[in-house]
Amino acid sequence: MRLLLKMAWRNLWRSSRRTVLTASSMALGLALLLVFLGLGDGSHHQMIDAAVRLGSGHVVVQARGYQERRSVELTVGASTVAAVEEWASGALDGASRIGLPVRRVFGSGLLSSADGSSGVRVVGVEPDREATCSLFASKLTSGVFLKEGDLRGALLGQGLSRKLKARLGSRLVVMAQPAESTEFSSMMLRVRGVLRTGVDAFDESLLMTTLPAAQSLYGLADRVHQVAVILEHESLSGAWASNAREALPGVDVLSWDQADTEMARYVELDDAGNYLYNGIFFLVIAFMIFNTLLMSVLERRREFALLQALGVTPVAMFCLVMFEGVILALLGILAGLALGWPGHLYFKIYGLPLSVFTEQEFSVAGVVMDPILRSELSAGRVAGSMLVLLTLTCCLAIIPAWKAAARMDPKVLRS
Repeated sequence: MRLLLKMAWRNLWRSSRRTVLTASSMALGLALLLVFLGLGDGSHHQMIDAAVRLGSGHVVVQARGYQERRSVELTVGASTVAAVEEWASGALDGASRIGLPVRRVFGSGLLSSADGSSGVRVVGVEPDREATCSLFASKLTSGVFLKEGDLRGALLGQGLSRKLKARLGSRLVVMAQPAESTEFSSMMLRVRGVLRTGVDAFDESLLMTTLPAAQSLYGLADRVHQVAVILEHESLSGAWASNAREALPGVDVLSWDQADTEMARYVELDDAGNYLYNGIFFLVIAFMIFNTLLMSVLERRREFALLQALGVTPVAMFCLVMFEGVILALLGILAGLALGWPGHLYFKIYGLPLSVFTEQEFSVAGVVMDPILRSELSAGRVAGSMLVLLTLTCCLAIIPAWKAAARMDPKVLRS
């Protein structure tokens, strides 16, 4: 075995230019793959994080059927909220504790000002907890965020504020139909601030109030529509949602991808596109690897015939060529890591500014993209990429190795 490895190493460097060119191509392919995977995963993480922090959550607890119907009557009571609080306070993942649950109320209504009226989407929140776990407070363009106990304060989306010509301190009246009632209720509010998420449809209909104000408007008492839990990373969502389902029977417990199906479908589609692009890229590299190994075998027909004459078994010659392929792959992997890892670290620290491609901000699946994309590369992604390259090379080496192991015509020695 050691002799075969030594022979394989020496055989590769008998044509050093071809070996260096092929290993460099493999290294460049692996490096670009790591950079693309890092930027792709990083952009997905940023989009998902923005989505769950603007009205959703990594783990969402709500009444059965609320996800499909969005009816104001479908609520969870104080006992369920307490059970979620208890579950969250005792849930540990290693050294990290999941975030405190956030209660929210959602509904629709009609908002009126002195200059007009408009249909709105009402969101009732807990200001202190929302300020620590969501992005609403960071989206303020003017004014201040809501405060606990403020039953008359309201935040407007920038588009809605412009439509109603509402300024800070303006008085507004919101009308809505309470749950389980045929009558309408109304409430006077004052504008405390204006926020801009960047999604025009959302900004043109958003009315945010404190949770008690929204509960009073819809006659919910202490009930809410949603209890959201924010985690450290979306990869934990599925496991924690499954854990919560066991601890919280009788309600729907959704992971982020179940609560935001549009974002989940976009991530799946984008991943599929990336895999297709990387597959085509590696197909080109595969032809170069195959050509290198096959030409190496064809140029050494006399050598293999001589080895056969000396009694070397076909299995040994097959292994010899396979070892050459494995060594070539390992050289490409080491060089690829040396190129790709610093590229990943650069984009992780400094990011890729989207201003390089466009000066305008744009949204994806209802979420505004962060102006700077940062790479996020897991150990599993790195190991998987290395394994793909190694497996691809080994598979491509089978045909050249089979040809090397085939019985040669003795006339080859006399040629």
